Amino acid sequence: MIPRRVVARSLQPSSKFLLRIRSATLETSLTSCITELISLYSPCLRQHRSISTETSPGSSNPAAPKGPLIVDFDEQVKLAASEPSRSSIIPQTRPQASGRPLTKLEEYQRLKASKHASDLIGGVLEDHYKPHELITNPPSPRDITLELLLASGAHLGHATALWNPGNQRFIFGIRQGIHLISLDVIAAHLRRAAKVVHGVSKNGGIIIFVGTRDGQERAVVEAAKRAKGYHVTERWVPGTITNKDQLLSEQKVRILNYLDQEIRLTEQEKLELKQKLAGENGDIHRIQVEDTAQVPFGYGAIRPDLVVCLNPLENKTMLQECAQYRIPTIGIIDTDVDPTCVTYPIPANDDSLRCVQLIVGVLGRAGQEGRLARYEEETNRAEELKRRQKRLEETERTLEEATTTNQVYKDAEQAASESRQRELERESLISNR
Repeated sequence: MIPRRVVARSLQPSSKFLLRIRSATLETSLTSCITELISLYSPCLRQHRSISTETSPGSSNPAAPKGPLIVDFDEQVKLAASEPSRSSIIPQTRPQASGRPLTKLEEYQRLKASKHASDLIGGVLEDHYKPHELITNPPSPRDITLELLLASGAHLGHATALWNPGNQRFIFGIRQGIHLISLDVIAAHLRRAAKVVHGVSKNGGIIIFVGTRDGQERAVVEAAKRAKGYHVTERWVPGTITNKDQLLSEQKVRILNYLDQEIRLTEQEKLELKQKLAGENGDIHRIQVEDTAQVPFGYGAIRPDLVVCLNPLENKTMLQECAQYRIPTIGIIDTDVDPTCVTYPIPANDDSLRCVQLIVGVLGRAGQEGRLARYEEETNRAEELKRRQKRLEETERTLEEATTTNQVYKDAEQAASESRQRELERESLISNR
């Protein structure tokens, strides 16, 4: 905000003028007082200075004067022109000759210099909200703050006439006929849900992100990519869980390791698999086997370990299927939604796209952190196995060397005893002769 400026001078009235006012009689006319006032302050009014009616907000010195902040534009122009880093931006003005009026160019340059000097006064506002960052770089669960939830509009519920009584423990109050959700409750439930996603991803579980409303597709896809899970953005097909063997019968199921890598078959394993598929009298050369390990055809489709639903009202069939097979679910519960339809409710505004992007971004980041923790543990476990194998090999080699050395010693002792025995026999034969 540009401060208001007035033309005045920060000077106190002279004592001479005060004495005149005090000693003036009642018969002194108002016109004479105004005339004396103008005559006293006319030299001051000739010196035009721009001062601000607001005090300096950043002054932390208690000894600093509390009067108005005086700003001299001529001095500001000189200081700005003397800066080496910004001297090229300020237009250079030619000094005015005595008695010569300024030209149009000089007036324009002086105006630009004054504007540049005034722009240096005050703070600079920066952009705080960048919409794309909630998708490309979502916050971590540990970075959840009440200010972030408040800015995303997560606390705004529906009208009081549409509320579900099961959400009474989540509601903070009512304002203008709208229920307000407590920000503390939102943060606590969101951290709990993020911890659940982190644990499932860390143990190698399958997570499905479901968001079928307009505008949720990009955020859902990015969250699924981070957690190495799956996503549904168009429509949940009824029977995907309850009738999976019929709907997903043509889908292949592959075997992955703890690093989410497909397990490759060796040549010996491929040959054994061909012989098993061909039978006793079949030709194994006509059977094609892929390089990656696969689950047998009759195994069936695999059910997910966790489902994250962003709009439970439109996906009641999915939630019922998950409840039938005891699959845990996480959902955004607004004030008009039954909180018992999901396992881990997150009370928030499901109509705000910014709020939905924030929540699904946090859950996707939690899944990513859990996956990276699993990778780290698996790497450490593999390194520990290598170290144990190396120690075992060293121990076996040491035992083998020790056994070999003992055997050499025994052989040497036996050879020495045999030679000694032959010498004794030879000596006994010689003595008998």
